[in-house]
Amino acid sequence: MDDRWQLVVHPDLPCTRVDADSRSLLLLGFVLDPRHPERGDRAILEEVMRRPRPLRDLLRQFDPLAGRWAAFYLAEGRVTAFHDAAGLRQIHHCRDRDGAVWVGSGAGLLARVTGAPADASRREELQRAGGLAPETNHFWPGTASPFVGIDRLLPNHHLDVASREVTRFWPDARIRPVDRTKAVATCGAMLTGTVSAAVARYPLALAITSGVDSRILLAASREHRDRLGFYTLKKTSLAARSADLRIPRRMLRRAGLRHKVIAVDPAPDGEVVDVLQSTFHPPHASPTRSASALSADPPIAGGEWVTLNGNVCEIARGSYLVRPPGSGSPDPHQLGDATGMGSSAFAVRQFGLWCEGSAAAIEASGIDPWDLFYWEQKMGGWLADVRAEFDVVEEGVTPFNSRSLIECMLGVDPDLRCAPDYLFFRDLIEDLWPELLRYPINPPAGSTVLRKRLRKILPVP
Repeated sequence: MDDRWQLVVHPDLPCTRVDADSRSLLLLGFVLDPRHPERGDRAILEEVMRRPRPLRDLLRQFDPLAGRWAAFYLAEGRVTAFHDAAGLRQIHHCRDRDGAVWVGSGAGLLARVTGAPADASRREELQRAGGLAPETNHFWPGTASPFVGIDRLLPNHHLDVASREVTRFWPDARIRPVDRTKAVATCGAMLTGTVSAAVARYPLALAITSGVDSRILLAASREHRDRLGFYTLKKTSLAARSADLRIPRRMLRRAGLRHKVIAVDPAPDGEVVDVLQSTFHPPHASPTRSASALSADPPIAGGEWVTLNGNVCEIARGSYLVRPPGSGSPDPHQLGDATGMGSSAFAVRQFGLWCEGSAAAIEASGIDPWDLFYWEQKMGGWLADVRAEFDVVEEGVTPFNSRSLIECMLGVDPDLRCAPDYLFFRDLIEDLWPELLRYPINPPAGSTVLRKRLRKILPVP
């Protein structure tokens, strides 16, 4: 990068560098601009670097952008690292035995090059607490990693590489309430723009279920639907008439689109499984099975695809964490209990540090602390790990992974965007492709049985 630093990049990972005056910006991964879908990575970075600006202002230039990246900004003798809104392109950092700073995409990678030992005692503690069970959506708490001395950079923070000082840069102002109608228009434009940008670059395949997230993305893809593939992973828990198979099939057939069902082996083996088990500590069981299935039976003929997924949207739907009744700002023990790590003193300490570090931002912005916790810990931990695991077989585009989009959604009245009705998200679908609301979203399993009984006693129209 300069005389003090060296950058080593995997040949499959895009790397873009833009220099302006005495400043440089390096981006590892990809970035999408929904306002200018025709722009590639270089054009987007050139616009960001068009004029000198303070670091905080430069970081905010990335707020409207989607994608998955880790970036390094070199200016005034400093190197600053930051990543996409949900931290899906992970950044880990540490010092080796000689005091040299290392920054990398994975804790395991840094451990191999620096000799950092596994944090066996804390791993055992988390395992006893149930926090690392393979079949769960597990993650290491706070900024911790499976290795001693290696830390993870959380979303909404940047890293001074030389000193390893971490600074929160968002949220730094009040999240403004957004009118329901305006939010639908704004979010719809951002999602359709991001899909358009992705379609211009990649052979896309939408992972689709009966859920609301993939339904929104299908609606946002309406203009480009003939250029996308569509698939559903048939996990062992899904019967042939499961809503996650039946409803996508009906919707896509009505639209004249093909729906591919990919069977997931409950006990796969082979190269994909071997790589994941040797790289992650431990890998997640469900993504391991899914990645193996995608490798064996790609969503698009020819085996070249990029998955379009609906992750990150759940930040704005009210987190899936179980909140204590009447809870306001959570304490570390409540966060531990909500994540299944409540009996781990280590996890509770990590969550306590997060509470201390986020208190001023929560006060200044008015953001629901549970939403911010879910964003930075669950999305930046579990989901980022999962996307890294899927890297073995595919790249993924997550259109909801935009700070401006998330902030706009969080500005909508929680009664409209959260359970049980998710009215705002239904409005969004209705605005983009209203016919998609003819089909139920996540219908209860019992509805299938009820329909069968009604067919027997009622005339079929």
